[in-house]
Amino acid sequence: MSAQGSITFVPSVHFSPTHRRRVRETIRAEAPDLVAVELDEFRFEHLDRDRRPTFDDVARTFPSTPAAATYGAITALQRTVVRLSGLDPETTDMEAAIETAAELDTEIALIDERIAKTLAELSSRVSLETLPKLCLRMQRLGPQMQAAQIESLTQPVDEIEHGDDVQPAIDQLRQLLPEVAEVMIDRRDRVMAQRLHRLRREGNDVVAVIGAGHHNGIQHALEELESGDTDPDPEISLPIRSSTRTVVRIPIN
Repeated sequence: MSAQGSITFVPSVHFSPTHRRRVRETIRAEAPDLVAVELDEFRFEHLDRDRRPTFDDVARTFPSTPAAATYGAITALQRTVVRLSGLDPETTDMEAAIETAAELDTEIALIDERIAKTLAELSSRVSLETLPKLCLRMQRLGPQMQAAQIESLTQPVDEIEHGDDVQPAIDQLRQLLPEVAEVMIDRRDRVMAQRLHRLRREGNDVVAVIGAGHHNGIQHALEELESGDTDPDPEISLPIRSSTRTVVRIPIN
């Protein structure tokens, strides 16, 4: 293992079959020391077991009622949007990463912030005042800016290969809902960068499977850590797991 490891990013659209193939191909080609995924323990355990969280699971993980309600609303909205986009909400790039790691007997690093912490922070920042603020921000953009931003979001999913491809969508979210962007994008980018930085400094070669919307933010945060502009957090946890999935290997004579 080298003194300084490497990170190979696979920026993806979570429910795209094209990106699932890309995830599998990249992990097999790189044969990394670890596969890093945009998951926490809660999401990993349910994906690894191939089952959706039950009401009891959600209640245990999100003791705060607003956080639990936020989780339910986001999950329902996500599934609806995915179906309307013609994609399958039951299969994700993260599952492809878990399955391929199991195939190669490779451990999995869970680099995302705990979802309970993310949603608790989100529910504390989003209030009844958020919708009027959103309307005012949209009005300030003006019709020409709105039309330009809508046009920039029409790139086919299969053509997305880099954070730059979805940066207009991130910029639009940051303009319209900065409270949401800070919690759902920026905070998580910093957490994931800290964990990837630690893995690389420990000499691991890593394939990191992340949503394309996090790609640029994580890279920027990593650059700040490498340059010394940001100090590494020595207290940050880094869960490492092995998949319990059984992979059937068919010998080829």
